[in-house]
Amino acid sequence: MSFRLQRPEPPEQAIQDAVLRFLAIDRRVAWAQRFNTGAMRVEGQDARGRRTRRFVQFAFKGCSDILGQLTTGHLIACEIKRPSTKPTREQAAFLATVESNGGLAVVARSVEDVERALAEFVAQPDTPSRAAGSRPSGQTEHGQRIGGVAGQGARPALEPGALA
Repeated sequence: MSFRLQRPEPPEQAIQDAVLRFLAIDRRVAWAQRFNTGAMRVEGQDARGRRTRRFVQFAFKGCSDILGQLTTGHLIACEIKRPSTKPTREQAAFLATVESNGGLAVVARSVEDVERALAEFVAQPDTPSRAAGSRPSGQTEHGQRIGGVAGQGARPALEPGALA
């Protein structure tokens, strides 16, 4: 019987904190913020003093953990994952939508993943296809960054015209 020690994976929160610190000091990034998803019940009072309850939802299903903007104007979306986990279908679809519309979408398992993706993205010429988002949803230029999930029947996180 053999026993093999394995290095414990860092928690997502530690990876996220490190990525946010990196994005805060990188001059190619205009801003980046953590986006909470989920919901909660809020209790309060109306104008007449009656007790009220309402349900508040944060962001939307599949929204990346970190959203931001590069100084070039492009959106950056980082989905933070532990090394052994993969994005959900909704998360992969959101990342595919960001990338197919000219943004930078990355699954970050470390700061190095974000550094590498950002360097590759900035090094690419700003082609009309990237600016106009000519790739169909789910057809990503850098599928390896989202674990190959996006190209496997992914659908957009938002239906066309959903925000109109």
